[in-house]
Amino acid sequence: MLNKTFPQLSAALLATAALGVALSTAAQDAYPSRPVKLVVAQAAGGGPDLLARLVAQELNTQWKQPVIVENRLGAAGGIAAEYVAKSPADGYTLFVGSAGIMGIAPAMQNKLQYSPAEFVPLVHLASLSNVFVVNAKSPIKSMKALVDTAKKTSGGLTVASMGAGSTGQISGEILVRQTGIKTVEVAYKGESLAITDLRGGHFDFMAAGMPVALSHIKAGALTPLAVTGSRRSSMLPDVPTMAESGFRDYDVTQWYAIYAPAALPKSIQARVVVAVRVALANPAVQKQIMEMGMDTTSKREEDFPAFDKAEKLKWEKFMKAGAAR
Repeated sequence: MLNKTFPQLSAALLATAALGVALSTAAQDAYPSRPVKLVVAQAAGGGPDLLARLVAQELNTQWKQPVIVENRLGAAGGIAAEYVAKSPADGYTLFVGSAGIMGIAPAMQNKLQYSPAEFVPLVHLASLSNVFVVNAKSPIKSMKALVDTAKKTSGGLTVASMGAGSTGQISGEILVRQTGIKTVEVAYKGESLAITDLRGGHFDFMAAGMPVALSHIKAGALTPLAVTGSRRSSMLPDVPTMAESGFRDYDVTQWYAIYAPAALPKSIQARVVVAVRVALANPAVQKQIMEMGMDTTSKREEDFPAFDKAEKLKWEKFMKAGAAR
């Protein structure tokens, strides 16, 4: 009886396995067949949030499915990253990662709530410079004046930080390394909250993302001192770069990109990449991104996984150089 039953059982198991593969393939072919979640580690109203909502709107139109932006704050992006890393690798939970979360923080910290190895890098969204800003009522009007003031101030100046590994924090760290000034970090969960307090005079300066800072600069509430990227911003053409302000080899560029749990099937990876690139190719979308102080034109779009790898190596080298000082 056993000899007759075993082949029948084996055949049934094989049929079940084949059916499972067929169903899985069908699910991939139908992607997306339900709402997609786009997880952002920064607060609503900040640059990454605005960018994510713009892309989500375009994907809504393409996919005929809701694309929901969900903000998960805390631990300098660690809470959001951990959430996505532990989500099913089915394409329905995607992550808006950044230079800070995926490149700088892993190089700075041994213990994170997530590992970049838990993600697959999919497609670049946009890049931007930070801009060092002070309250418009401050007598500081240049980076040289900021450094001179910091050296004369007992205990140093206070600076906002969105957490270790954020590009705002690392912008300040490079400033400290190059000048030897002292600063006291004031922790915030989001740039919008920090800028509100900067306008209120609760701390001295910060390196803010261009999308969040721009409207406050144009309103005359904040004074821009220098941008952190390698070239001037088209939105603030009269504001010098840090290199032009006398800081050698200074280049901190923030970028945002779509990541997914590492086991995401390649067929779904490809669908996400194509859809996002179509969204970014829309002239109206490009115009809105530019008005936010960001830039989509970059070779990062062509081979983002290779760029992602290069960024990790860049920041690992930077951190090792600091540890050796």
